[in-house]
Amino acid sequence: MTAAATSDRIARRALLAAALLGVLADPLLRNGPWGLGLLVWMSAFAAAVVALARRSARSLSRESAIWITVAVLFAAGLSWRDADVLQPFDVLAMLAALVLLAMSMGAVPVPGLALARVRDLIGAAFGTGLEVATGVVPLVARDAGFHAAPQTATDGRARRIARAVLITVPIIVVFALLLTHADPVFASFLAIPNVDLAVVFSHVVVAGFFAWVVAGWLRRALITRRAQNGAPAAPPPLALGPTDVTLALGALNVLFAAFVVVQIGWLFGGQALVLKTTGLSYAEYARRGFAELTGVAGLLLPVLLGAQALIPASDVRTHRVYRRLAVPLVVLLGAIMLSAGARMKLYIHYYGISTDRLYASAFMIWLAMVFVWLAFTVLRSRPRTFAAGLVATGFAALFTLNVINPDALVARANLARGDAAQTVTGGPDLRYVASLGGDAVPMVVSALTAGQFAADSAAQSDRCAAAKIVLDRWTGERRARMSSSWTQWNVARSRATQAVRAHQAELEALACRPNGAGPTPR
Repeated sequence: MTAAATSDRIARRALLAAALLGVLADPLLRNGPWGLGLLVWMSAFAAAVVALARRSARSLSRESAIWITVAVLFAAGLSWRDADVLQPFDVLAMLAALVLLAMSMGAVPVPGLALARVRDLIGAAFGTGLEVATGVVPLVARDAGFHAAPQTATDGRARRIARAVLITVPIIVVFALLLTHADPVFASFLAIPNVDLAVVFSHVVVAGFFAWVVAGWLRRALITRRAQNGAPAAPPPLALGPTDVTLALGALNVLFAAFVVVQIGWLFGGQALVLKTTGLSYAEYARRGFAELTGVAGLLLPVLLGAQALIPASDVRTHRVYRRLAVPLVVLLGAIMLSAGARMKLYIHYYGISTDRLYASAFMIWLAMVFVWLAFTVLRSRPRTFAAGLVATGFAALFTLNVINPDALVARANLARGDAAQTVTGGPDLRYVASLGGDAVPMVVSALTAGQFAADSAAQSDRCAAAKIVLDRWTGERRARMSSSWTQWNVARSRATQAVRAHQAELEALACRPNGAGPTPR
């Protein structure tokens, strides 16, 4: 069999697999929130990829097997944790693993993560996204070879029969509808089901969307031509010289150094210096700066990577200047990140922890790891190994968040504030804790029904409001819509529902009346 015929056969099998996965996506992924259905669908997708790779006489590499496993693992996260912030990141990690899987299978733009630079990862992401959006068109029009397939006598007969059916069916349907409406007796013999065309159309759209996406991804992974080894790298659109690097990075060093000096003042000067200088309380000062400092750290990374990428490889002098200025800049950034960590610690001390503050702290810790890795790779003239560490630490950080269970951790920490006397709030924010995801619900229900927050009227008011929030979210029609199908099943949501049902009578007795005046009378 010729290479062209083999390629056509792979393309046709990819189209068939995409169509089947699209049909499977309709019952599994149609209704939200996603849960077990996504895991089942991703497992079917992984099985289809493995089968197609084997049929195309292309054995999966160890790296490709790892990325398939990672994609399925993070898909499982949606049937494990119930956290509004964490679940979108799990989906993002799943999609990133699929991009890396396509890159490792198709060797576009490089054969694997170990050889990739950050620009290669960006190119892989954009290339895969473009192929997902448009790849099905060349897959059908050109790659599958339908236009060049030899026509046998059987093919000609099948074509004639198919054309006749396509002509006949609409005519028969139209006349059958007219006749059944004309004669009720005839209609009783020829019952045509009452089909809701809007529902049918929505099913077609869901199945078609996933089939389209899968077909484009399969074309990227299996059919797109591999990049030629040894091809010369494209020159950067803008080449930086020593003057450019010195001025830009030197100015950043001066700016960062001035900021660090100011931070030393408030760290050692304490609340009196902050109040005298800014008019803000210590808590307000801590609250205002963390997001901006996180943004500074996040923006410096692309600045350093972009500058390194725009320096010609042959310009040894500019690379030397770059390293001499980037090293102190990273050290100064470390001091700024320590200041941000100190602000977050104060913020949590005064206002308590929330999921937003937890995720922001986790992001800052991950950035710190990235900059340490940057210092050991890019700043030591080994830029190609940086991308692998960037991706690996990102997946590891997200997996760690899934393991530590953010919503449960935040709920536990807030409920423990009940005995804290030296805080602004004077106790836990029960309304906020009750609004967290399913992972937090069992301990929230246990705390509410234990009666440990009935010491004063404010705590009692929060308690009844929290009980009402829990009942509104986890009972009644809203809860029924969230668990109408096994495809939406989730470990955390299942445990939350069981906890609420076990204590529903107590929660209803605690819950505030509609006007918020107090608990419902027994």
